Amino acid sequence: MNAIDLFAGAGGLSIALKQSGFNILMANEINPRFAETHRYNFPDVPLIQKDINEVTVEDLRNVIGDREVDLIVGGPPCQGFSVFGKRRFVNTQEYDPHQDPRNFLVYQYIRVVKELRPKFFFMENVKGFTNLDKGLFIEEVKKQFKELGYKDIWCEVVCAADYGVPQDRHRMFMIGNRLGIHYEKPEATHFPFGSGMLPEYTTVGSAIMDLVGQENKVPNHVPLKHKPIVEARYGYVKEGCKLNVDDLPPELVVATRRDSKTGVVSNYSHVYKRLDRNKISTTMVPGHNAFPIHPTLNRTLTAREAARIQTFPDTHIFFGTRQEQCIQVGNAVPPKMAEPFITKIKEYIEEWEEANQNEP
Repeated sequence: MNAIDLFAGAGGLSIALKQSGFNILMANEINPRFAETHRYNFPDVPLIQKDINEVTVEDLRNVIGDREVDLIVGGPPCQGFSVFGKRRFVNTQEYDPHQDPRNFLVYQYIRVVKELRPKFFFMENVKGFTNLDKGLFIEEVKKQFKELGYKDIWCEVVCAADYGVPQDRHRMFMIGNRLGIHYEKPEATHFPFGSGMLPEYTTVGSAIMDLVGQENKVPNHVPLKHKPIVEARYGYVKEGCKLNVDDLPPELVVATRRDSKTGVVSNYSHVYKRLDRNKISTTMVPGHNAFPIHPTLNRTLTAREAARIQTFPDTHIFFGTRQEQCIQVGNAVPPKMAEPFITKIKEYIEEWEEANQNEP
């Protein structure tokens, strides 16, 4: 069963495709460093390193030939969406999201689906995608897919922790097909702490604590060298808590950032927040200094620890600077989150093919 991975990044969805039993015909990624990571980890997958706006159907067919595509997956980058609904389109009758260039990548995804006509498509994005322009944008996207024949569309915001990922991460999954199949999402495999249902959510501790003492011995497990004053502040952050500036001695309260307007350290929630070994993690967001503090050590997570929380195996190597590695990890769809949904797509296709194998 054949699949294509668009906006492939470091390969979170590619791992899920492999685990689900799909043959990946090709991937597409524009960023050279991300492409390097993908090529290393998926040496058997042809990768078109090119802006998807410039990828033609001829480019695609030159790689995949006349082979049928069963599934297209991908998460079009969503930068710019957060302010999309604050601008215009007061009169909904004149709503035309095509006018906004920030949406072009979504439409490129739709274009490739139109050109290759897979049986299913799987698109993921930020949870805010569902209420952009008060829900008008997502309805426009669904409308375009339906006009292509993908009339059966399931769309929902999914919590990664429900599927064994030790992280409070919510993403929008949209799954459509042109086979007349009513998609039903897979049942949750893990349950909230104290719910009385087992197994409970996977904890941060079970994911990363065995890496303590393995710094610089495991790929991408390289700690960031913090300034002494920053490391000292970390020592005052209790497990599972944010920094309380009132707990700091005077010499640690003084701001070190040149652009400080108050002269006092700011308690940025994504910087001075320590994870709890016995709970799930906050969302891994991309960025150089955005990862939270280790549960027991006075440093932020390494790229490898964050990758563990994203459910990447240690054999998956990330290339580039530390910042580039962190962005790749933070941007990725956790493989363990996507795999049950993609596996169910495969099962639906198999059932459909078995039911229709005798038809001309």
